[in-house]
Amino acid sequence: MSQPADTTNPPAPRWQRRPQERPEEILDAAFDVFGEQGFARTRLEEVAQRAGVSKGTLYLYFDSKETLFREMVRAKAVAALREAEAFVEGFQGTNRDLLITFLRRMYRVLRQQNLTRISRLVQAELGSFPELAHFYTQEVILPARRLMETIIVRGVASGEFRETPLGFASRAVPMLLIHAAQTQCFFQRFDPEALSDEETLDGVIDFCLSGVLARPEPQR
Repeated sequence: MSQPADTTNPPAPRWQRRPQERPEEILDAAFDVFGEQGFARTRLEEVAQRAGVSKGTLYLYFDSKETLFREMVRAKAVAALREAEAFVEGFQGTNRDLLITFLRRMYRVLRQQNLTRISRLVQAELGSFPELAHFYTQEVILPARRLMETIIVRGVASGEFRETPLGFASRAVPMLLIHAAQTQCFFQRFDPEALSDEETLDGVIDFCLSGVLARPEPQR
């Protein structure tokens, strides 16, 4: 004889979104919407819809668009920098090899994770939002510069690299890398003489090495 169905405790749904997953899903959606719409045009309703949550649920985790942007930057760009810092700290080999490997690694991150979207937004809009511009400078630009400076200083100390005026290499190398990634991301398909990503990266590496490698003293 079959047992009657238990209607007091209905079975749980086969799949439920766990609450701890919601912030990450919202941040992923914010990354896409900010990248597509820019900061000023992004609406939290659209982010919530993209994340599959209500606007009220979004506000449980992020109380404003500015807060959402900051946390999105921390989850994407700052997290990538933390991984890069750990990589540099644990690298075994010459500083020349470290610089080459670092550039290849960061270019791959910029392209595969679409982080050029954030840098494009920053360049285009954050001048109109001074508090966010200050935040991005402190959280991303300065740490990236300090990380590159760590590599350059190590190379100078080992005799592999030369010192540059005002330590400009630690500024120039990240700028060149980001600009190259942006150009490939947004303009490659329009360029009749476009380079592949690998060709572009090889060019960046060659250019950077030409700028930082120690040069033999001229004979007198």
